[in-house]
Amino acid sequence: MCNKNIWERKMDNIRRGNKQLIKELNRLLVVNAILNYEPVSRTKVAKLTELSLSTVSNIVASLIKKGVVQEIGEEKSNGGRRPIMLKLNPEVGLVIGMKIGLDGIVAALVNLKGTVLHQIARPVLTNEDEVVVIESVANVIRSLIKEACVDFGRIIGCGIGVSGLVDSRRGILLHSAILKWENIQFKKLLRREFNIPIFVDKDVNALALGEKRYGAARGTSNFVCVTVGTGIGAGIVVDGKIYHGNLGSAGELGHMVIDKNGPLCYCGKHGCLETLSSDRFIIEEAKKALIQGKKTLIRRLLGDNDLGKLSASTVLQAAHKEDPVAKNIFKQAGENLGIGISNLISIVDPEAILIGGKGTEAKDLILSPMRKAIKENSPLRRNIKILFPELGEDGWVIGAAELVLKEIFRLPIFKFRKGERIKSAAQWV
Repeated sequence: MCNKNIWERKMDNIRRGNKQLIKELNRLLVVNAILNYEPVSRTKVAKLTELSLSTVSNIVASLIKKGVVQEIGEEKSNGGRRPIMLKLNPEVGLVIGMKIGLDGIVAALVNLKGTVLHQIARPVLTNEDEVVVIESVANVIRSLIKEACVDFGRIIGCGIGVSGLVDSRRGILLHSAILKWENIQFKKLLRREFNIPIFVDKDVNALALGEKRYGAARGTSNFVCVTVGTGIGAGIVVDGKIYHGNLGSAGELGHMVIDKNGPLCYCGKHGCLETLSSDRFIIEEAKKALIQGKKTLIRRLLGDNDLGKLSASTVLQAAHKEDPVAKNIFKQAGENLGIGISNLISIVDPEAILIGGKGTEAKDLILSPMRKAIKENSPLRRNIKILFPELGEDGWVIGAAELVLKEIFRLPIFKFRKGERIKSAAQWV
């Protein structure tokens, strides 16, 4: 048996042209035109898609009958017959978007236009086995549906953004040092439980998708989304798509070594960016200052609590009160973060850096030294755009929902692997 080359294998994954495929392509062209340009007339849709007006009218009639498209009145006109305007019914189908991290599990019902309709939060169980993890996530999904009072038949799929190393193709969380989880088969087991398509990716990748579709990175095809907090991660977007790398580990910015003589990281290396810029760094540096007897407001804010109770938010409080020790800690964290990002800029050459996460709540205390370090270490990209999330905390669940939504609205030219079938917008009529 001869071995197929990469090109032949890719061609095997493409559907052969036939009448059914052409019909599905035309339907999706019409749906996407209405989605992206609404309110829009049939004539405008025909121009956008380069389909005949009769073809567009027939497709629209079927979409209206199915409740997918709605007529919303007439367009203003200076004369002649006024065209009837169209919009997509954003709640003809619903998606579950879920963010799983150390702060807990947040799940939301999201409509087809990325609007959060209902949201719940539950504690996360760390250091548990696969059975316990899957059951806890399944219970969150059941609670969401029950509290939102929706028919489960309206759910098109579920997207999950989780902290850790993810095999997005197989939908498996391979490892999460923060959650202390290993080899969690989200896709296989949750699909078996709920019989809906399940899509899984790193939480930062999901956030990047959400901000690209609905937020600060709209219209930006090449950018890196960096999140700072308990850990540091990066979602790399190249030509409008998430770059996962060979094993799904692309974007592990937190484990880029920037000081080989630096602190030991839980990954086993010394001087990882995460040890020099995340919450862990801020807490450890504050502890050092207290142990060394430095004069600082951190001691008073900590009160009678032992050092084990010290948090990054306590250090931030002191910095906001102009405490020089606390301010200097954030300055160091910002400088180190800027060095790490400048290395990433040299490798990826993005249009912009989008930076978010709880670590950015320190604002200019960390962002000003970060910008300065980027300029000093990226001389050819001194004026690179720095963006900030526009979707707020909802960006995580909206981005997770986008893992599903991007599949619904993609061109139906590819075959699906076993277990990946999702009802495309091309099949709604």
